[in-house]
Amino acid sequence: ALAALADDRQPLEDAAGSAETALAEATAAISEHALVLRDARRAREALLRDESDAAVRAADLAARLTALRAGYEEAHGEALSLGALVVPDDFVPDAARTELGVLRGKIAALGSVNALALDAYEEEKTRLDFLQGQQADLEAAESTLKSTITEINTAAAARFMETFDRIRASFAGLFRELFGEEAAADVALTRPSDPLESPIEITARPSGKRPSAITQLSGGEKTLAAIALLFSIYLVKPSPFCILDEVDAPLDEANVDRFMRLIRRFSEQTQFLVVTHNKRTMELADRLYGITMQEPGVSRVVTVRFEEAAEIVGE
Repeated sequence: ALAALADDRQPLEDAAGSAETALAEATAAISEHALVLRDARRAREALLRDESDAAVRAADLAARLTALRAGYEEAHGEALSLGALVVPDDFVPDAARTELGVLRGKIAALGSVNALALDAYEEEKTRLDFLQGQQADLEAAESTLKSTITEINTAAAARFMETFDRIRASFAGLFRELFGEEAAADVALTRPSDPLESPIEITARPSGKRPSAITQLSGGEKTLAAIALLFSIYLVKPSPFCILDEVDAPLDEANVDRFMRLIRRFSEQTQFLVVTHNKRTMELADRLYGITMQEPGVSRVVTVRFEEAAEIVGE
């Protein structure tokens, strides 16, 4: 029996070895499958986390979109319609982000929304319309005023030149009367194109001298030239009175006689009051008014009429 069992043992041991080998292979296979299962579980957990994150982000985006739509509708009074988004071919994300930052900065610089902006706009617009109306009125008035000034300047220039030419002719004649027939004098505009603003230049040439400006004449010659110019103006526009204060001071006796002859010529239309210390001028006057002080501190006016004095003395 033992021998028979010994014979049966070997197949059993072979079967047991085969079974152990199969068990080892199965164990190895189970380990491999366990690793695959673990990796699959980890991948599933990662996918679940991604799905959860995506769901949270989608909910957040949905909430933001709802808020944006509500804000747009509140700001503009109409619902925001979102169509299919078409991305241009030349769209550059980085450039878009940069421009977005710039636009957000500009929006932030504008500050908060002023709820009274429309009322302020209407008020400012009303003020602007009023000021623009005032400006238009002023511009129209300015245009009218400039036109009027132009007309006045044109008329004034014409009248001035007419009077100036008459004075110029009279001045030349009176200068020859005072300085002799060979003398010559003239008045001229330095800017004939602008007669109302032009300076006037006076040139004079007494007998025997070269033509020169009036500033180059002697004191007596300047005085006689000024007298000639003054009386040439009187010839154009006579004056009932004329007061001359020591204009004869620079004149010698011969020029005083010429001066007084001119005075007597114009005395038919003008009454002359001459303040003088020149005895020759006093001698040729019609009457004298002098101030004396016969008593200390008491001034007295003394009047002498030469015609009455001549009758008294019998001359």
